[in-house]
Amino acid sequence: MRTIKMYCKKCGVQLTDVLHEVNSNALRFEDGVDMIQPDKFSILIDKCNNEKELVIANDEFYFKNHKDDGRFNGCCGSSGMDGMNKTCSNGHEVATEFSDCYMPHYIAVNIENVLIKDFSNPYEVKEIKL
Repeated sequence: MRTIKMYCKKCGVQLTDVLHEVNSNALRFEDGVDMIQPDKFSILIDKCNNEKELVIANDEFYFKNHKDDGRFNGCCGSSGMDGMNKTCSNGHEVATEFSDCYMPHYIAVNIENVLIKDFSNPYEVKEIKL
């Protein structure tokens, strides 16, 4: 399993500390609970369109809330249905928080907007594509 860190693709600012990969079988899909443990990440594949989604815990790391409060609609948290609502510290959109009561809680990282570096071997850090 891989160990990674993520950075904003537009400006290079760090978004996470080290994250350790877990199999998607370890994810929890119950309403109102954390989908994934802190300091972990997993890759989900949408069976309809074969698109990959990288999910992490709702830890803030270095993410900021989007300036547009309308991106955080929901009754008890963010439904995630109004566009990306997490940015890097420079305001570039990078992820979507899902935290409403009728869904599992997690952050879906937009893999097109981030650089992912593999830290599995600390002597050979390299950028990877998922």
